[in-house]
Parts: sequence; structure tokens; C-alpha cells
Amino acid sequence: MAPMLGPYDALNGLVLQGDGKGNFSPLSILQSGIYIPGNGKSLVQFIDKGSLSIAASQNASYLKLFQLKKEQGKIIRLQPNDISAIIQLKNGKKRKEEFYYGSSFQSQSARFIQFNSSIQSVEITNDKKQKRIINN
Repeated sequence: MAPMLGPYDALNGLVLQGDGKGNFSPLSILQSGIYIPGNGKSLVQFIDKGSLSIAASQNASYLKLFQLKKEQGKIIRLQPNDISAIIQLKNGKKRKEEFYYGSSFQSQSARFIQFNSSIQSVEITNDKKQKRIINN
């Protein structure tokens, strides 16, 4: 436990599933497969053998590793100087994502974009304002 922050023991791994319209529903531990019973300290995403994976650390306990078992679509690794992306969805909508270093709470996930069936293309911009477009 960090004295200034207190213990992180309220849940055992809550996963909220979005519907794409701004609404979220909680998944049970059986539905999500995520169970972190200890004093969780950080959670990061990374790519292992081409698959989305999650590592959860626990204070004075084991590192927990999770891997998505269903088809994930294309994964694009970001370059060190990539700063943002405009994601064009197949329904005509767009959204912007910005990429930072050190943006997670007491952790840092790998930098990547995961294509899913709703994405048409991604335009990535680097710190020199150079752009590259990746189509799904």
C-alpha cells in the first residue's frame, strides 16, 4: 500500500464493456476472465506473439497475465515519435486518439492501435507532422 494513496482493494478486476454509444455494462469475472484478488498496483496492455495481452501487478504477490483468446484483427505498433491518430469508422464517424509516454497510473502500456471490424482506416501523425494512412 502506498501511504499517500491507500489500498486498492475495492474490486477483483472490474471490466466495463462499451456499446460504442457511450454506455458501459459491467462484465462478471466469468465473462471477462479477469480476476485480480490481491492488492493491485498496475495494469498494462502489450502484444505477445501477435495477441493482445494484459499484465496486472499485485503488491507482495504474483504477476497476473491475461491473453485475449478470440480473433483480434490487425494490430499496428506505433513508432516512438507518433503522437496522434484520426480513426475513420465505417459508419462515417471519426475520432482522434493521442499517444503519450507515462500516461497510465503507476504503469505504461505498449503503444499500439488495434483494428476492429468497425474501423475503416487510421491516419497516424508524428511529431514532425508527417502522416501515414493504414487501411483495414
